[in-house]
Amino acid sequence: MKVKKIMLAGLIVIAMNCSLIACGREEKGALQESSEPRTENTEPAEETDSTEEISLEDSSSETETENNEESSEAPTEFAIPIQEDFTPVEGLSDKYVDFENRSFAYNGKVFKLGESTLKDLIDGGIPFNESDLNNKGNNINSNYESSRYTVEINDHVSMQFKFVNITDDTLTEEECLLSYVRFYYHFVPQPDYDAEMNARITENILDAANTVCFSFPATLTKEQLLENSSEGAEQDEYNNVVYNIDSEIYLLGSSYHFKFNKTTNQLTDMSMDWLP
Repeated sequence: MKVKKIMLAGLIVIAMNCSLIACGREEKGALQESSEPRTENTEPAEETDSTEEISLEDSSSETETENNEESSEAPTEFAIPIQEDFTPVEGLSDKYVDFENRSFAYNGKVFKLGESTLKDLIDGGIPFNESDLNNKGNNINSNYESSRYTVEINDHVSMQFKFVNITDDTLTEEECLLSYVRFYYHFVPQPDYDAEMNARITENILDAANTVCFSFPATLTKEQLLENSSEGAEQDEYNNVVYNIDSEIYLLGSSYHFKFNKTTNQLTDMSMDWLP
């Protein structure tokens, strides 16, 4: 009987050991299964990271392409405008400074200082302001000059005129002789202006040249003036070039006066006057 009990107890112990071994295997299998999903969960994260990297690489590539395209566009270099194929209107001098022929042309018609009158300029189509023309009938005493008449050629170009009575009688302003002409630009192209503004200024200068003509090109530079008319030229620190002569009758002389831009030496303002 004792032997049977001992054998039964041994069998129970063996059975319990087998049961524990089986449980251990089941728990180990459960841990391995739970670790695999974690590994799978990390894979999408790695794909997401790689996708973002590709996206960033594509973006930087596009940016580099845009930058390369921008850098390939060379910046517009500044250039002083030139009036191509300049030819003076017939009747103007071939010298830029000519005290024997101080004249200009408007729409092909030549007007000369000391010969043309205000009436001649009005009849020649020069677009005086109506308010200024109200003065054409005003009397000018002997040896007196009129006030200035201003004419806008376009948005960037203007002219001014004065007329003188050199007779012993009283004359109306429209009967007086042309004694002063000023031609000037409100702006000239500059290196520090943007390209669009320089283009607009140049367009207006060349547009004015289609209407108003002197013996020199509308895009005259200081170098061109001195090359053509060096005799009698007086220069100053303000980049002006002046030519003077004495008058035969009056104490005051007469002159040509050119003003040039200090940066580019382009003509900005020119005037000439006349007294006998």
